[in-house]
Amino acid sequence: MLGLLACAAAIALFGLGLRFAEERMKKREGLGDTGGWGWNEAGETVTLKFDGQRYTYSDAVDYYLVIGTDATGNNPDARQGFNGNMADFLMILAVNRTQKRFGFLQLDRDTMTDVPILDEKGEETGTSKEQLCIAHWYGQNEEQRNRNTVTTVSRLLGRIPIKGYYSINMKDVDKINHAVGGVQVTVEDDLTGIDPSMTPGAVVTLKDDQVERYLRARMGVSDGTNISRMRRQRTYLQSLYSLVTGRLKEDPDYINGLYRELKEVVDSDLPAKEISQLAAEFREFEGLGFKTLEGESVKGKAFYDGEVHAEFYPETASILSVLGEFAELKAE
Repeated sequence: MLGLLACAAAIALFGLGLRFAEERMKKREGLGDTGGWGWNEAGETVTLKFDGQRYTYSDAVDYYLVIGTDATGNNPDARQGFNGNMADFLMILAVNRTQKRFGFLQLDRDTMTDVPILDEKGEETGTSKEQLCIAHWYGQNEEQRNRNTVTTVSRLLGRIPIKGYYSINMKDVDKINHAVGGVQVTVEDDLTGIDPSMTPGAVVTLKDDQVERYLRARMGVSDGTNISRMRRQRTYLQSLYSLVTGRLKEDPDYINGLYRELKEVVDSDLPAKEISQLAAEFREFEGLGFKTLEGESVKGKAFYDGEVHAEFYPETASILSVLGEFAELKAE
């Protein structure tokens, strides 16, 4: 479920202090596996691997993961690490500081991939082929759940080095909308079943009590798929992006007000210094827009519960194409 996008955040805010667990990082590095965490300086070569083929790039590219969660699957009394929320909105922000450009990659929460299974100590015990959103279900606290989601996304994308995350719960989406004074959208689907004012073609400035319904509605709306909902989310994000970056150009300090309004409802491991740097880059760098992956959507029973669920299988060629827009990839 939507788990809206903290994209006001993705677009401009990031922060709440550095909370990387250095000891854990050192342990992973000692094993030759950073779990997807890290970044590269210009000139350093990064290697990605897909289907046995290696690809490299040397631009200084930082990747950030925006996570939107909801209460689906939450069970505080559950044991064995199954007590988190689903990560129903997932989006990569890629910033290429060598080429001075940035872009967003929205990931389908139904993407089938190898999800790390965590034990009660938060240590990985193996993997299971599951929907990408379930990665956030494992872990005893938010840090473990967010880190597990980062690791899963990194591996899905050839082990791109993700620098950090920015996470917000779906129930707090209205606070993003409120912080920017409402976001105007053109309604593409017939949403009158959830709001009489949302007729196809209507131009609506979403109020705080409307935004969650607009972004979250799926069943009984359009074709009822997550792909259609993702398209609606991108409509909102593109409008939000234009609104926030426009104000940043007029007032570079605008980001500080947004930070203050949202800091109580977000969870992030990014250092405060990232805020001003990203804000400046959004004003100066070339924007590549919002990307998605091509692939096949099916109904399947890949889970242990025997129920039929939506499953999305991305094409490797599509992943390479999008990542190639963020940084020039060279096949070895």
